[in-house]
Amino acid sequence: MVEFERILKDRGYRLTNQRRAVVRELEGARHLSAEDIYDRLREEHPELGLSTVYRTLDLLTELGIVRKDDFGEGYSRYELATERMHHHARCQECGRVIEFNEELMEYLALQVERETGFVTDWHEITLYGRCAECAARD
Repeated sequence: MVEFERILKDRGYRLTNQRRAVVRELEGARHLSAEDIYDRLREEHPELGLSTVYRTLDLLTELGIVRKDDFGEGYSRYELATERMHHHARCQECGRVIEFNEELMEYLALQVERETGFVTDWHEITLYGRCAECAARD
């Protein structure tokens, strides 16, 4: 939370109760949609509208505080950018998202950098297929 406050202040933005509430909701949670965040906050923060949640997430994404992911569901999911680097496997049947951290992916990113000179700031790989439960139904 301290880093978040510093980034906002350094960029000339105020730390509002709404911004603080959205970041707190993302702490320890992953892959939340704007609607998920809104649903979790609306009872405690009735002044918070869905459009405010979207605007807050857009700003936090622009500032690099929040990372925005698209898993092909027709809406975005969000998580704090401070979360460890990880990758995703998405089931195309049930929509389940599985996180994994694979050293081979890290090696692949380094190899691309060595071969092309491309400097990687962040990488994320999403695998698409079927989870174990959906695959077992066949």
